Amino acid sequence: IGGPMRNIAQFTGCNITGVTINDYQVRRGNTINKSVGLGKRCVIEQGDFTNLKNFKDNTFDKIFAIESTCHSPNRVDVYEQVFRVLKPGGLFGTYEWLLKKTITTQITQNTKT
Repeated sequence: IGGPMRNIAQFTGCNITGVTINDYQVRRGNTINKSVGLGKRCVIEQGDFTNLKNFKDNTFDKIFAIESTCHSPNRVDVYEQVFRVLKPGGLFGTYEWLLKKTITTQITQNTKT
């Protein structure tokens, strides 16, 4: 829990705020962050990524989502919130997994770019 945030913080020296709706992940992730000396730079907060009401507009320089937005019942809500709290000119990066019975030519081509 929180492994990517700790890696990014260790290699860049930045501060990272993580958001998860799962209270166990908040508690466990913050415990791990503290145990490796990153408790002040890496903080996980409980929240709903479809309604980031605890954050003002234009709060973050960069945002990443790793294998998470696929779990939203409405990804449009997630992306609206991401771009609301992202500062103008900020960056958003994400990757997701997908399951498909057959791989089409279009999907194969898209994964190569």
